[in-house]
Amino acid sequence: MDEKQVNLTERIEEGFTLIELWYIIKNNFLWLFLTIFLFLLLGGLYTFYIVKPMYKSSIDILIHIEHDPETSGTDSSKAMTARQVVNNVREYVKYQDVIQTVLDKKQEELGIDYSWKKVEKHLSTSAIGDSTSVKIIYEDTDPVVAQKMVIAIADELAYRFNLDKENPESLKFATETVKPINRPVINPHQGPSSPNKTLNLIISFLLGAIVGVVFVILKEQFSNIYQSEKDVENTLRLPVIAMIPLMDGVTDENE
Repeated sequence: MDEKQVNLTERIEEGFTLIELWYIIKNNFLWLFLTIFLFLLLGGLYTFYIVKPMYKSSIDILIHIEHDPETSGTDSSKAMTARQVVNNVREYVKYQDVIQTVLDKKQEELGIDYSWKKVEKHLSTSAIGDSTSVKIIYEDTDPVVAQKMVIAIADELAYRFNLDKENPESLKFATETVKPINRPVINPHQGPSSPNKTLNLIISFLLGAIVGVVFVILKEQFSNIYQSEKDVENTLRLPVIAMIPLMDGVTDENE
């Protein structure tokens, strides 16, 4: 094996102490700074110019179930019915027929040309604690579209859940009635929900710092220039007896 390769392998296996690592970073600070600056620049370009800001709007669906004392059964069966209705609301909110009906009514008013699949992709739901309530969330590049769309979907669901079970458009499971509450206020100046600019810049800085440190360490590991007495001793396996300092003002011509 080549002697130079052996020396490099030995240096890699030995690694660095924390003090040596500090001096390596200090001596290569410019490389580290440039790497961090590059990642911050790329992160800033992505955050402020490439990715589109998204606006999130939500509305709550309050579910009330009428229990007949003679036919509703035990408390456990009542709780089971309530959970099933909550699950139904969360499922039907992405139902194609519901979304398409809303689009047929609202696309012209909102000036959009969305497919039901595109709307469904940006819809999400969550149960509110253990209560019989569901939060519907919609996200869009336009805050007004997000607000009006989530209201329209909630209203369509309420209409269908409140129909008699015999109606072909009804989504009723038992004896529940549904009411949208906490309607969002139409606000064209709503702040975006994403991207998180501060978080993106912090992540860019950390990635730049990590990549920069790894780069300068690898650069130092594979360097064939001796930076300290220890480098010489590790290579020659002999102690350094003395060092000749470079005097200020001395050049190759003077030598």
